[in-house]
Amino acid sequence: MSIIQKIQEKGAWIVFILIALALIAFIMMDSSVRGGFGNKTTIGKVNGEQIKIEDFNAKMASVEKMSNTQNMPRSQVMTGVWNYFVQSTLLKQAYEQLGLVCTSKDLDFALFGSNPPSFLQGFVNPETGQYDVNAARNALAQLKRSTNAQQKQMVNEFLAQEQEQIMMAKYQSMVFGAAYVPGWLLNKTMADDNAIAQVQYVAVPYTTISDSAVSVSDADINAYVQDHKKLFEQKEETRNISYVTFSAAPSAADSAEIKNTLKGMEKDFAAATDNAAFVASKDGSNQMYDGFVSGKAMQFPNKDAIIATPVDSVCAPYISNGNYVITKMVAKTSMADSAKVRHILVATHQQDPRSGQLYPVRDDSAALKRLDSAIAEIKAGASFDSVALKYSDDGGSAQKGGVIDYFGSGQMFPAFNDFAFTGHTGEVKTVKTTVGYHYVEILGQKGSTEGYKIASIGRQIVPSQQTIDSVNNVAATFVASSQTYKAMEENAKKENKAVLPAQGIKENDYQVGNLGESRDMVKWIYEHKVGDVSQPVEIGDNFVVASITNIAKPGLPTAATVRPYLEQMLKNKKKAKMIIDSKFKGSSLEDYAKSAGVAVQTLDSLAYEASFVPSLGNEPALVGAAFNKDLLNKVSKPFAGTMGVFAIKPLSVSAKSSLEGPDAVKNRMKQTWFQQIQNRMLSALQQSAEIEDNRSTFF
Repeated sequence: MSIIQKIQEKGAWIVFILIALALIAFIMMDSSVRGGFGNKTTIGKVNGEQIKIEDFNAKMASVEKMSNTQNMPRSQVMTGVWNYFVQSTLLKQAYEQLGLVCTSKDLDFALFGSNPPSFLQGFVNPETGQYDVNAARNALAQLKRSTNAQQKQMVNEFLAQEQEQIMMAKYQSMVFGAAYVPGWLLNKTMADDNAIAQVQYVAVPYTTISDSAVSVSDADINAYVQDHKKLFEQKEETRNISYVTFSAAPSAADSAEIKNTLKGMEKDFAAATDNAAFVASKDGSNQMYDGFVSGKAMQFPNKDAIIATPVDSVCAPYISNGNYVITKMVAKTSMADSAKVRHILVATHQQDPRSGQLYPVRDDSAALKRLDSAIAEIKAGASFDSVALKYSDDGGSAQKGGVIDYFGSGQMFPAFNDFAFTGHTGEVKTVKTTVGYHYVEILGQKGSTEGYKIASIGRQIVPSQQTIDSVNNVAATFVASSQTYKAMEENAKKENKAVLPAQGIKENDYQVGNLGESRDMVKWIYEHKVGDVSQPVEIGDNFVVASITNIAKPGLPTAATVRPYLEQMLKNKKKAKMIIDSKFKGSSLEDYAKSAGVAVQTLDSLAYEASFVPSLGNEPALVGAAFNKDLLNKVSKPFAGTMGVFAIKPLSVSAKSSLEGPDAVKNRMKQTWFQQIQNRMLSALQQSAEIEDNRSTFF
């Protein structure tokens, strides 16, 4: 057998083994994805109950479609959705433990009872003007049977939210029902609320001893943390970094180039006949409001120059909210300051409350036919109020006879706006807008002013790619010579750059200290160890180079982590002992004042409920001692307060007159408790739960 043949045979076995290993690896990977060696479908657990990634993503998509969240950072939406799943799961578990359920009767009463949801309140009897339960039931039943997937999803989500509200109301009712004010507590609260004291005192501030004269060791900090475990124990790992920034803000050349780009559009913009189309083609983020707006209603930093611009002319580029903007004066006219109208809307489109997008509900011919019927009834003598209730798709104004009380320009659809402000009182017209046909009557107008129709094109002032690349190169050069934290500090000092801290960063965070959002930076922080230095990461207008300075595991933090928060307080404790030992000699206030070199002070009408002591600040220890009956007309031992050391002599304790009776005080106490319960109920459930958060695996 030749050598080549042997190599080929061995090669075949090697290839076979490699293929077999690859298949095994594929099977292992597949099984891990399916849950055999790691869970890739569960984003978290709440007391063992799974939150599936597909459910999480579906909720994310649903929330992101909502018009009121479209400008919200995705990280904020994600945090909100995570909290929703955690809290709703905890509440569901609490409901199950208590045996709470939402019955069909509960839901029926919530939907069709005395206080129905707002969108059902629009169903009224045209003859009586009262809420029509049967009409609301039929409308909801029709929506449930709808073949429109979007409508069906909306109604299902609405019903689910109603059920959640019913369950929450039952749960809160049980919790609030446990609130009880015993007589002794009511009497004590009333006495405390009305108690006042007169007190003499001697105070020696901590500032009389220099901070440099007192040191706080790690052992001091650790001892304090151990004594206050509940205050400091953390469930999640946190990490600290120090970082250096390299500004990549737009340069003067970048700004000039953007300004010149807009100046280059001025001639074509001035000559454009379809201004809305021109704006859309040059500025996709901006939509022209094709209606007249009064000078008072205009909110522009360059308003005076814009108003002075002749019709069909364009003003010079100006800066507004970080953008260069050019504005064309399209038209000018005389118009009212404010207008009052009544209208009947027959809709061709409605707005999805989640996404803000319009979807069709009837075609133009059907809408016009319905509106013609409404107009015919009015002309035949029917009241506008009853016809509006019967025909109008604007539920809010229909309840008021179609009336929209006095409003300013620029608030309505352009065509509606222009008729209301440039027509005359008593005039009636059918107006077409993007949502349908309006039968509008002008009921009144106030004032007279000049109105302007304008169109604007903007360009955000951002750094050029050349600027970004240049700063990135500078930051990369810095990193090349800063491979350790010590080297980073030394190089920053040479370049006169500040090394700044960012503390308490968690694995699922997006925010990095005061820098802004950067999920990439957070991921890097949790993939590296103390002392590692990052490559430049772009955050906002900066390139950031960071080094990990501390990793705090779950449990009690290290002394270094909490030193910034505890050091001054512990220094003051040591100062208090030094002050008491050296400056409080004798047994009377006068003795203390003489040895400390201060004067005896008096507080009149000090209230027991006071959180702030005049001329001293927040001193709860002093307030407590002032109302200690055992100290009345006696001199206390020196004690540590918030801002210094005190010795006091309570002269009298009395009660001021009160305008509140026992029932009022009891109700106030209950309201305070209810507010506290509401604020802490979910956090209490969360703190006692076992929550597994795997978001960082997916995002």
